[in-house]
Amino acid sequence: MKRWDLINVGLCRLVALLLLAAPAAGLEVEGDFEIDEAEATVITSKRLTFDQTHQYALFEDDVVVVDDSMRLTADRLTVFFDDDNQAELIEAVGNVVMQQEDTTAWARKATYSVEEGTIFLEGSPRIRRGRDVLEGDTITFWREDNRMICEPRARLVLFPDDGGSRDFLLGD
Repeated sequence: MKRWDLINVGLCRLVALLLLAAPAAGLEVEGDFEIDEAEATVITSKRLTFDQTHQYALFEDDVVVVDDSMRLTADRLTVFFDDDNQAELIEAVGNVVMQQEDTTAWARKATYSVEEGTIFLEGSPRIRRGRDVLEGDTITFWREDNRMICEPRARLVLFPDDGGSRDFLLGD
């Protein structure tokens, strides 16, 4: 399962938990409530606002998303849901950092369209893999096609050693 699919599943679980807990607010729960986070997507922030009427969840301040394949940090993360309560658009804003293995991406804003399978980075986006760096005004990834476009003012800095240009362009 891809990292954004895991976020989608994790957010849907969160929404289901919130919906189930709402009517029971004020009821005392007996026994221990333990969560096995080993295969889960965990989102933490200082504040969470969930609005079922307007179909969104907003995580604010010190947002951290962690799963078994990636880590994302941002100032704010908004998840927009469709009529079936499935995540359709995820938007991270402010000091966005995405890390996966030896690749790190930075941007002011990252938008993930679940249906299109695209991740759009804007606001001085930069990607580093090993020592190589790609930067431009915007960077768009198509997850399923394993392709990207960096435009305008694309700049790629390649190093000829291990973890360098060949790995960056051709993959492992």
